[in-house]
Amino acid sequence: MSKELDLASLVAAAIGENDEQQEVTVWLDTGYAPLNEAISGDLEKGLPGGRLIEIFGPPSAGKTAIATAVMKSAQQMGGIAMFNDHERSFDIGLGVALGLDPTPGRWVYKMPRTFEQSIDDTVKLARAIRAKKAIPDEAPIVAVFDSLASMVPQSKLMDDKGEMRESSSMGMHDNLALAKATSTSFPALMQHASELNICLIFLNQQRQKPGVAYGDPTTTPGGNAPEFFASVRIQLSRRVEKDKKTKEVEGQAITAVCKKNKVNRPFLSAEWDFKFMEDGTGKFDVFEGTLEYMKAKGYIETSGSYVIWEGKSYHVGPLARKLEAEMTYKELVAVIVAAKDAAKAKKAT
Repeated sequence: MSKELDLASLVAAAIGENDEQQEVTVWLDTGYAPLNEAISGDLEKGLPGGRLIEIFGPPSAGKTAIATAVMKSAQQMGGIAMFNDHERSFDIGLGVALGLDPTPGRWVYKMPRTFEQSIDDTVKLARAIRAKKAIPDEAPIVAVFDSLASMVPQSKLMDDKGEMRESSSMGMHDNLALAKATSTSFPALMQHASELNICLIFLNQQRQKPGVAYGDPTTTPGGNAPEFFASVRIQLSRRVEKDKKTKEVEGQAITAVCKKNKVNRPFLSAEWDFKFMEDGTGKFDVFEGTLEYMKAKGYIETSGSYVIWEGKSYHVGPLARKLEAEMTYKELVAVIVAAKDAAKAKKAT
């Protein structure tokens, strides 16, 4: 018997054999291929299951829209979407317009009063689902928390006697309550996410550090724990877009940067437009954004300011509307995948 085998036997006898290596087995589509690629390195994957994700940025930058797209993906994969609405602002009508299935069971909507209630209910639900095998083992559970900044620790809501506070103020310790709650809860929460295959998505607000002259002045509520324990942190920024003639606001140009990434290399980015519709809803302009991505990557032929599609020249905007009417987004993504594979094969030779 070799020394290596002797050593393996010794280890197994002392503390048991090696645990199964933790790896991502479920990926959740964000609904936008370039964002999927920035996160996972793959156009058709997206956010990792069994991990904690933080998406933060300014108001109305599309955080909830991305979370809704991921919840939709989970439902389409036979899983369950849970939304913890701490801001009391989720519009189910807009969610349905983006493809969310509101069927009870597939859709779980809660308005928890405290940080602790939200975390406990999420873990309790996921544990019950997995124990009863209510969905296939490989089917994902997505739990969204909107937003971390609005999650009220129980210590801010109740006094030491368990009675309701007349004011939320706790004096000088008030600002530390949420950071203490995340620091206490997140280590155990990460274990639950891994064991129960939950994708935990914490939406968060973005604040500015006063007096910062150099470096990134942005910060987020909740202390350091979200930054430490998140596998992926996505920062959103936005630029308002107006009609050149009427100056009417038509939408926003959104940029997403993966500030931290433990499933792909960090600091990759993706860009897209979020269009405001006449009926009051909004949508990702995934077709135009994807064509711009293809143009930048060289996956589509160009001629000056035009792109070439099936032998004809188009501006990107009109071509996007044409393709949106004629094909599904998955079909367009298949075109990109084929172009990307062809480019790799050409480079290899």
